Amino acid sequence: MENIKVAIYEDNQSLREVLSTIIRNSAGFELAGEFAHCLDAVKNTEAFKPHVILMDIDMPNRSGIEGVRDVKSHFPEVEVIMHTVFEDADKIFEAIQAGATGYILKNNSLTSILQYIREVHEGGAPMSPAIARKVLAKQHGPQEPLKTNFNLTDKELNVLKHLANGLSYKMVATESNLSIDTVRSHIKKIYEKLQVHSVTEAIQKMYLQKK
Repeated sequence: MENIKVAIYEDNQSLREVLSTIIRNSAGFELAGEFAHCLDAVKNTEAFKPHVILMDIDMPNRSGIEGVRDVKSHFPEVEVIMHTVFEDADKIFEAIQAGATGYILKNNSLTSILQYIREVHEGGAPMSPAIARKVLAKQHGPQEPLKTNFNLTDKELNVLKHLANGLSYKMVATESNLSIDTVRSHIKKIYEKLQVHSVTEAIQKMYLQKK
């Protein structure tokens, strides 16, 4: 199986070195590059071809959110996880709108980074539960979907609700008493019905559009 190639954008040198060491020394992962700013994010992505980018927000000269927008406009297939201290709803929503697939806080365990990277590479949308709740609360407060359910079945709606609350595929399977393969099957059908390509897009379409 091909290694997951990861690029890191982080202006804190100590943290950047720690993250780089974790990636380098972990089986199944490969460091595609480490950078202190995202001014050359498009050029770097073209040169080093990462599968996943770990992106800080607060960096010199150009914010990580602008960096995400740059990368996704040229390389939509590259997944970007925001790795930041910011947990205010505006920053979260802006990052997701820019194209970020995941949003995790720096107070998460560093060893959990690998799990998040693998999850996003497999089609998931890693998001701390607290972050997911803030995203959903930004426009609607209570976690109520739009009046239309896009013909999703009750089981599909239940799976999407769990994902919106920040649960991983494995946790959704446990909560719903389903196999992880069945969860993946439901997610595939959700993507088809909503005409989206990621869990983040599905959550946006179901919960974040204006009524």
